[in-house]
This record gives sequence, structure tokens and C-alpha cells, in this order.
Amino acid sequence: MLDAIDTCAAGLRAGAGAFTRRNLFFAVRRARAGDLDEGRFEVALRRRLSVAPLPGLLPTRCEWTPRRLTREWDAYFPKAVLLVDRPAILDLFVASGAMPNARLAVVCLDGSPKPVVQWLRRGYRAGRRAPVLYLHDASTVAYPFSFEPLAAFVQQGGDEPVAYRDLGLPPLGASTRRFTSSDDPSLPASEVLFDLEAVPPATLISYVMRRVLKAVPGDPNMLPLARDRAGQSQEQARS
Repeated sequence: MLDAIDTCAAGLRAGAGAFTRRNLFFAVRRARAGDLDEGRFEVALRRRLSVAPLPGLLPTRCEWTPRRLTREWDAYFPKAVLLVDRPAILDLFVASGAMPNARLAVVCLDGSPKPVVQWLRRGYRAGRRAPVLYLHDASTVAYPFSFEPLAAFVQQGGDEPVAYRDLGLPPLGASTRRFTSSDDPSLPASEVLFDLEAVPPATLISYVMRRVLKAVPGDPNMLPLARDRAGQSQEQARS
């Protein structure tokens, strides 16, 4: 099993740069055709880590929280907010490095990272708007607008509703599937996913980034100029 751990870890790291312990567990279990329980995996992983660290493996709980965000941050606002249901998923997105390029702010239902939540809350109260994408396990049942930073928006009672999309896994027992082997060839065709960490990190991050692009309005200055019947652009017609 130690060889499988190294091989799967290298594959996960190549795809996303970082992965959680449970990401690795699900990958190793797939490599062994499902012949593995989490307890046996943890014993084998501890043996492997006693020899040398595994590059890309995230700690059980990371500490990403900045002490504070300066007031200069209030001049900026993200294109979208990703709300996740567990700290491990927050850690995965922060470690991936995907957020800055996408201008995506990631916060967790537990209110972390607190400075980021406070920054978003100030922005919503100041009239800023960003669509919210809610990513959760199949077993998570929670109304996200009861949590920060969304609760502040609801309390504000603004006229413009926040754009909201549920990206979570379908409820337990549902016949629909969010991820299949067509999304990632490493996923067996018959596997039904109920846990976000069962989704390979690169697949999960790519899925969210595609949904962010769909949720964020395009820049009108980047649209092609419309053509009039004479075949001239509107800009040329005005000149």
C-alpha cells in the first residue's frame, strides 16, 4: 500500500499542487478497486510519513488566517464568493493558488477566515455585490444565508438580491450525479460521490472555476462591436 500512497500522492500533487488526507484516501482506495477502509489507510499513511514527508499533503488543519486585512482592501471586492461547508475544503482552495487569478474569495460556514468574512461584510453593507456559490457535501443540510458573510446582506435588506448558486453534491439517495467519469477519467463509472474530498482536487477546482466564469457578468468593454446593415461597425458609423 505504501507504493500506492506515493503514486496517488504524486498524481494528486501534479493536478492541483495540494491535497488533503482524505483526498489521498479516496485516490488510494480507487487504485485498489475499493479494497480499503479509512482506518487501515491511516495506519499505512502514518507509517509512510514516519519515513519522510509527502509533498503536497496538507496538515489536518491549516492556519491561513491573516491577522487583519488593511482598510486598503476595501477599495477592492471579489468577482465571486465561494462558501464551503468544511475547513478542509477551504484549505484546499487556498493551497491551490487558484483564487487570486479568479478574484474568488473563499469562506467557510464556520465563519473562517474571520478577517476575510469581515471584509466581505463591509463590502456588502457598502453596496458591493458579488455572486455567491455554495459548495457542500451531500450530507450537509444548511441554509447558507443564515451564515456570514451572507447573513449581513440579508439583515441589510437591500433591494438588489444576491446572485446565488448551489454547487453542492446532490442529497444522499438522489439519483442524479454531480461528477462522473466524463468529468475525470480517474472516477469509476459506477462510483456515486457523497463527499467533496472524494472528488480529485484538480477536478473540483476546475469545476468551481468554470461555474465562477458563468456566474460573473462579462465586461461590456470586451464585447465585439455590433455591425449595422452596411457592414460597418457602430463606432465607424458614428465617426
